[in-house]
Amino acid sequence: MKKHVAATLLGLTVLGLLDVHLDLEPVDDGHVVRWQGRQHDVRGALAAQANAWWRDCSAVQRLHESSDQAQKVLRLIAQHSPPDSSALQLVALLQQGDWLVAELRFEQLSPAVVLLRREGAQGSSEELSERAIWSGSTEPWRSGPHIRAYLRSREPQAPQALLACLDPTSFGPG
Repeated sequence: MKKHVAATLLGLTVLGLLDVHLDLEPVDDGHVVRWQGRQHDVRGALAAQANAWWRDCSAVQRLHESSDQAQKVLRLIAQHSPPDSSALQLVALLQQGDWLVAELRFEQLSPAVVLLRREGAQGSSEELSERAIWSGSTEPWRSGPHIRAYLRSREPQAPQALLACLDPTSFGPG
């Protein structure tokens, strides 16, 4: 058999196998790939990998739960929707300038990511921006790219590096 015939047959076989096993499904405002009965967010996986490669977190600080700033954020969020919001655990708190982003877990509520900004003359009090809260599942989407895009759409003036350095772990695959 000639090489070009074998290569053509191999290409057609691969395309046939892909056609049998892969489907492109519309979901919400996008598409996912269905392979072996499971949905895969290929675009989200590529976005997550690109974010991991290209982000610069040098201007972003990771704050410890015992810091004064973290305690202020926890008190603020605990007051948001009591009593369910009072039983919370801080997963991550990042800060860049006057902006903070917190990932939280609750006993009775879905996990959440909250974008905050320090406001006031001295920058001493934080106010919770209602437009910058993600809570709930991201399925079938990858959580990191989906939540970052949501927060960017709600608070476009938030620092890009701060959101890029957010790696949510409470929502499934990042």
